[in-house]
Amino acid sequence: MTNNLDLLLNPFELYNIPLDDWISAAIDFLVNNFRPLFQAIRFPVSLALDGIESLFLAIPPLIFLLMIGLIAWQLAGRVIAIYSVFALTLIGFLGIWEEAIVSLALVMTAVVFCTVVGIPVGIASAKSDRVEGFVKPLLDVMQTIPSFVYLVPVVMLFGIGKIPGVMATFIVAVPPLIRLTNLGIRQVSLEVVEAAKSFGSTPSQLLWEVQIPLALPTILAGLNQTVLLALAMSVVTSMIAVPGLGLIVLQGVGRLDVGLAAVGGLGIVLIAVMLDRIAQAVGQSQNQLPWQKRGPIGFVRSQWGSQKLTLFSITLAFCLTLPLGLLTWQPTTQATTGSTAPATVMPGKGAMVNSGFGTTTSSWFLTEVLNQGLSNLGYNIKEQQLNSVPAMHIGIVQGDLDFFGSHWETMHEPFFQKNGGEEKLERVGTIVSNTLQGYQIDKKTADEYNITNLEQLQDPKIAKLFDSDGNGKANLIGCIPGWSCEPVIDHHLQA
Repeated sequence: MTNNLDLLLNPFELYNIPLDDWISAAIDFLVNNFRPLFQAIRFPVSLALDGIESLFLAIPPLIFLLMIGLIAWQLAGRVIAIYSVFALTLIGFLGIWEEAIVSLALVMTAVVFCTVVGIPVGIASAKSDRVEGFVKPLLDVMQTIPSFVYLVPVVMLFGIGKIPGVMATFIVAVPPLIRLTNLGIRQVSLEVVEAAKSFGSTPSQLLWEVQIPLALPTILAGLNQTVLLALAMSVVTSMIAVPGLGLIVLQGVGRLDVGLAAVGGLGIVLIAVMLDRIAQAVGQSQNQLPWQKRGPIGFVRSQWGSQKLTLFSITLAFCLTLPLGLLTWQPTTQATTGSTAPATVMPGKGAMVNSGFGTTTSSWFLTEVLNQGLSNLGYNIKEQQLNSVPAMHIGIVQGDLDFFGSHWETMHEPFFQKNGGEEKLERVGTIVSNTLQGYQIDKKTADEYNITNLEQLQDPKIAKLFDSDGNGKANLIGCIPGWSCEPVIDHHLQA
């Protein structure tokens, strides 16, 4: 009778909806049957990202600072230009210039695709209540789900690295742009719309010459939010091997290195403030002088006539492109002939190797040793990618990684089997076997109460020693959620 009453009062113990199994099955179905489709989606993103990143990294830092300063001066004024140059200069002296440029390229790529998709969807939502009724619930879901959740399906569908990072960033960053584009167009005065129609404006003229110009400040506010959300996602996406400033923060957190995490965080803040101020100034440009009368263009026009301005522009463009061309051009050299020295056999010549490592220092060290050996054999080694162990298994199966150098035979077995086991993965070399796991307590307490095993914590007197919240049970501090030691700790807690 008591059991029936308990089930009546708490029916959730009788049956649970296996939603996690359904979603996992759906993702597996998509991966197994639509892999070419997701590879096709990757292509334009990869093309845009590689182009933007290569361009940014090819520009020498001094010229890049000059260009950013001139652009910021033209769009936002002298104060923001000075801050932008100062912020990027500080980032350079902190030793994180390349990481900052990579993060900036990732953000710009995500913002480009958010703009291409978000503004048309926002316009369609403003024009049709039916479209808005369909899009609005999707936006609610996209903005409500924690950003970490998107990493799992994105990794399963697109692998690991920069491209999946852009995908996850797009999902998080595009909703504000869609919402504010829709809002801005709907807020255009009906009197203005009717006046335009009475003068014979076509629907396209009404949209492009009346509604969008009047809604532009609201649309740019949405674009500003998109930029900031994209930059904030850099830390989250670093968990799936996306390089940049976010990866520095993740490494600092994983190593409990406050200084390293602070350096990465400061870089993100400096860039975020710079982009935010520039975007705000662009949104308020209607209250400023015409673009040709302000900034460096206005300054040059005020000093020279039109002919001199044209000559100055050509000279400036030449001065900016010549150093870039000299720095990026590499002269070709002809191979020397007639040498009788025997050539060293390089079995890996021309092959590229992409490796990964976990959050532990030992994992990085083992993988680095292997990379050094492969480099001596002629392989081209890409920089190691920091990643979680489950994601590295997925990355190897999908071809994003070639290997990682620290596989624990027992602890990593669930990830190994879940991703195809012996059919898709190969374990080579000496596997770290019989890895022990325990709980650390201070030696003084252990000696005083003769604590030698975990079962002794069931004794209320001993449990009280480790009971910080007063619930009568000992508190165990386990590993990071998602690590392979988590199931072992759960088993101990249940036992």
